[in-house]
Amino acid sequence: MLLTALSAITSSTVMAQSSPPVKLIVGFPPGGSVDTIARAFAEQARAQLGLSMIVDNRPGASGKIAFDALQNAPADGMTVLIAPTSVIELGPMVLPTMKFDAIKDFVPIGSLAEYGFAVATGPVSGAKDIDSYKSWAKANPSTSSFATPGLGTPQHFLGSQLQKELAIELIHVPYKGGGNSITDVMGGQIPLLITTEQVVVAYEGKGRLNTLFITSKKRNPLMPGVPTAKEVGLEQLESVDWFGAFVKPGTSAEQVNTWKAQVRKIVASSGYTDAMKKLGYGVPETQPADFAALMTDERGAWAERVKLSGFKLSE
Repeated sequence: MLLTALSAITSSTVMAQSSPPVKLIVGFPPGGSVDTIARAFAEQARAQLGLSMIVDNRPGASGKIAFDALQNAPADGMTVLIAPTSVIELGPMVLPTMKFDAIKDFVPIGSLAEYGFAVATGPVSGAKDIDSYKSWAKANPSTSSFATPGLGTPQHFLGSQLQKELAIELIHVPYKGGGNSITDVMGGQIPLLITTEQVVVAYEGKGRLNTLFITSKKRNPLMPGVPTAKEVGLEQLESVDWFGAFVKPGTSAEQVNTWKAQVRKIVASSGYTDAMKKLGYGVPETQPADFAALMTDERGAWAERVKLSGFKLSE
């Protein structure tokens, strides 16, 4: 079915439009980052390839509802999961209900966008760089804490690694979502914030948040003055998450390869790259040659951070 739809792209736009639409499963509500990227992808699939897609939001259970929707769909390539890979890789480590294998139970067909995380301070410490925060934390160990969107998130485990690398006290303050954590850091209740790059872009240069560094491999063009983790001597915190597109295991190799070619074309289009830049996301210059190897390495890195944090699966 997928090959029929994809073959129609090259031969007849009318045929492609008459094929059943591809379903994009998103485990988050409409309007969020994953939903926005999925809709941009669907729009450019229509514009570039004449391929019809619909976004099916399945929020809840930390993504499990969406994961189950993919696993329960036919292995015909007509259902595609869009999700941050960190959620897939970390899920079985932090939630007892996530009983899947991040490598075996998902077949990657492309990376749609990339982003890193950011470490920022509010007014409590007055720190403008990581060295000054380290000095402040050593002098104020009982109040040195960091806010994140919640337990078991990538930000949680990056904070644990930051504590180790700086040899300072860092008390984790998990929130239910990111909004209140930002407010409390800017308001002086918590000294340090760990969030995504896109969140701090809106506050950069306005005096309420000061971004110490980002975990991406390159500086963010929307914040050119903010160094990377490697540039501040914290290469161990280098971490790039990516929004992946996945099909169900059992999808034929021919279908998977066809999908990979189409994803490359969509992601490389000017309409798509412009949309991602406006959102503050990076677009992969090339698609990974071996997704399984990449995700295996990433999963190993997260596993080490989880172990370092002392997090228990029952938390």
